Amino acid sequence: MTTAAARPAAAAQPDAPAASYREEVLRDTAAITLPDLDGRVHGEPLFRAASPEGLLTLTVRGEQLPTAYLDDVYRFRLAQYLKRGWLNEELAAAAGLTAEPYDAHALQDQHTLVVEAATGRLRGYGTLARTRSPEHTLLGDAAHLPFVVERDYGLRLADELGPATPSHHVWEGKRLVRDYAMARSQAAVSVPWWVYRGWAEGCLRALAEDGAAIVGDGKPGGAVLQLSLLGFHTRMLDVPANPADPTDLFAPMWDQQQRSYPFVLTDANALRPTLSHLDAILASGETGSVAARLTAFKEERA
Repeated sequence: MTTAAARPAAAAQPDAPAASYREEVLRDTAAITLPDLDGRVHGEPLFRAASPEGLLTLTVRGEQLPTAYLDDVYRFRLAQYLKRGWLNEELAAAAGLTAEPYDAHALQDQHTLVVEAATGRLRGYGTLARTRSPEHTLLGDAAHLPFVVERDYGLRLADELGPATPSHHVWEGKRLVRDYAMARSQAAVSVPWWVYRGWAEGCLRALAEDGAAIVGDGKPGGAVLQLSLLGFHTRMLDVPANPADPTDLFAPMWDQQQRSYPFVLTDANALRPTLSHLDAILASGETGSVAARLTAFKEERA
């Protein structure tokens, strides 16, 4: 199963200027909705929660979603990166992309979705991706297919986690975003934390395997700090990124002032208590900084 996720462009109206690729994609993805998401998921989600602000958070495997919904998830991913300037528009336009391409591996990846319960509008997203290596491959095997973070930073996770670590015991966190168009509100403040909450539940289950780890990359004062506040044991690797490949669809993402670092996440027995505390914070509906309250909780436990 592979999709290029391309759709024919709408015909231009007579005497009307042709819309740019960017305008067409953002128009077509302006209000992606996943109606009755709760009832359309096959089987039990890995995580489910409803918030006081009217948000529904679900973490599911791709195979649990209707195909049309998974297509919309990848439309959302492309649009959010386009809005942030993290996408090579020329390459995307030349390929006719209206969604980020995906293949059958996405069916086994975990997808955290935050939607407005009343409208079904998709407001937040994050993914936890499985290895693309063949079954029973070890990190030190020649058959191991590098994770994206290995490719982008020239890393060998075999050196960091041990060559005998099964590739399927390692998961990669990616694409944690909030809808760029969401208006300021308490719901908007809580969306990223609901994404983290559902995503972290998947991480907690993955880390139950011996030698398991979550890998990814982020900025020290951003994602890396927030992951530490969530209760992960966070090991940041001081490794520079490889030069961006100009043919990479997401090459512009590397053109930022703040440098990102690869990281390795494990569980040092603080994850579950912190997530339980986060549950209480999010369920309360109280305004104020979630990060500040998690910082205080972390300091109390130190």
